[in-house]
Amino acid sequence: MSFFKEAKRYFLIGMGGLLACDPQGGGTTATAGETAASTAGETEPSTGEASTDGATDGPTTGSSEASTGAPTTSGGTGEELGCADVRWAYDVAKFHEVGALAVDSRGHVRATVPGGEAFRVLDLDENGVEVGALAVAYAGNSVRWGGIDGEDNVVLQVQENGPQWPRDWVRKYALDGTLLWEVEFASASDGFVIGTPVPGPDGSVLITRSASLHKLDADGSAVWEQPNPDFMQPSVVNAAGVSVGWLVSTKWVRTLGPDGALLWEVEWGQEAFDDRTFAVDGAGGVVVGEQHHALARFASDGTLAWEKSRTELGRPIDAIAMNEAGQLAVLGRPGEGSPEVLRLDPDGAEVGRRACDQLTSQKVAIDAAGRVTVAGYDFISESGQFDWWVVAFAD
Repeated sequence: MSFFKEAKRYFLIGMGGLLACDPQGGGTTATAGETAASTAGETEPSTGEASTDGATDGPTTGSSEASTGAPTTSGGTGEELGCADVRWAYDVAKFHEVGALAVDSRGHVRATVPGGEAFRVLDLDENGVEVGALAVAYAGNSVRWGGIDGEDNVVLQVQENGPQWPRDWVRKYALDGTLLWEVEFASASDGFVIGTPVPGPDGSVLITRSASLHKLDADGSAVWEQPNPDFMQPSVVNAAGVSVGWLVSTKWVRTLGPDGALLWEVEWGQEAFDDRTFAVDGAGGVVVGEQHHALARFASDGTLAWEKSRTELGRPIDAIAMNEAGQLAVLGRPGEGSPEVLRLDPDGAEVGRRACDQLTSQKVAIDAAGRVTVAGYDFISESGQFDWWVVAFAD
């Protein structure tokens, strides 16, 4: 996913007055820096109940379909997509597409599927079997993916659609769909939203506002808050709490320590507004991809370790993903043919590539073992439909 593209869109929206809403229709909320558990008192967050079709009935906070009879169809082989060396292939429900992709600590793939009634986060096990789906009803709201933490909890951001100075909530859900906590912000007092919340492996969450950065602990309590005068947007956080992000409309790449202090920053790239993607490994190594320019890796002190141009890679850089060991997946379409995923080791050497002849891959994730998963679509010319799939490749 291009964090630069996503955050740039919300930056421009926010400048005109961001609109958002509460899917609980009121419910339990918390002020910035406080958890729902500490402020709810008389009202506990409602977890809601899942309907059998995967959407929720009415404005609930969320639910897990694992407790109501999840689908048991196993993943396919991907033969119809022209795939090779595939562990499994999952056919997403028709008329739905995958918005984000991640692999959790269990090796399960989490894929977001926005729909007409609910924002769903699928839980696909090691065999591609759907074993659960967190569903958050829209009810006129905007629901956006944050990611997963080291405990496999899901972080979402929900925004209120309506008033000129709306509210928004950062929420963390457990695997069973339980709302663990929420923190409420308001544009009038906290500034408008930039980008998405970023969960770390330790359970913490980084949140960007138009004028401030916030770090929440694993339980949702405030750790620190600091000014954000140049609109930095953290994109990823590693297990040590090191975050990396970009500065709006500049070429600067910046890393922060667990305490929010600057570790290093460097000006790199060709175009400030060229779509950029970021990754950080467990040692603090940072990889930055600029779609139409190059891919670069920086050491934990900001020193340039290596750089590969688009020409050297043989493709634009549409998405990247990296695990804690520094193994890297780079997704892009060569001059001809379907998009491919290049697998690179921490030194930048190619160790493999994966593709499906009939799949236009747009999302990529990599697990702790270096195995790659993609999400994309197959265009069905007879019906004019885009059929989305999630494909997990073998070692």
